[in-house]
Amino acid sequence: MQISWLADVLRGAGVAVVEEGDWLNRGATSGGGAFEPIGVLWHHTAGSTTSPDNPHPSLDICINGRPDLSGPLCQALVDYNGVFHVISANRANHAGVCGGSGPIPAGDGNTMLVGWEIDYNGVDQEMSQAQYDASIAATAAVISQLGTDASYVRGHRETSTTGKIDPYAIDLDAMRADVAALGG
Repeated sequence: MQISWLADVLRGAGVAVVEEGDWLNRGATSGGGAFEPIGVLWHHTAGSTTSPDNPHPSLDICINGRPDLSGPLCQALVDYNGVFHVISANRANHAGVCGGSGPIPAGDGNTMLVGWEIDYNGVDQEMSQAQYDASIAATAAVISQLGTDASYVRGHRETSTTGKIDPYAIDLDAMRADVAALGG
């Protein structure tokens, strides 16, 4: 499956969007597997500290990957200013093995989940209000498009089998309530 509708759905939700290169044809070739998303997974990049003047220092890594993991590493990166950089309409290497959480079953998280990398360091920095607000609007729009609801929205720490902590400094139940309040 390809989510070629992603940029249009985000714009329809009032989210600022930048389409990064050939995002419609970019997808993870390693790890195999299908892409049949049923939900959305939130992450933080754990990279450099972001700011209004340095809003997306992790963009290149999210597109191209790292030495130990080929890109793309998400479907979209959310920069400090709340702009969604759409990276892939296809499978991305962001979730790994999912241990199951809520209605999301155990299995291949990259198959089941659309991933947002929210660009903040997650050590001594929390996501900006602009990132949070845009992520809520985008997530509500995407799960509506997928035909699911806010219970299908998870943080990586809820699904990870390897002890991930992201997204840092966010109450995930409150996040789901905010998504639901927008009709998601």
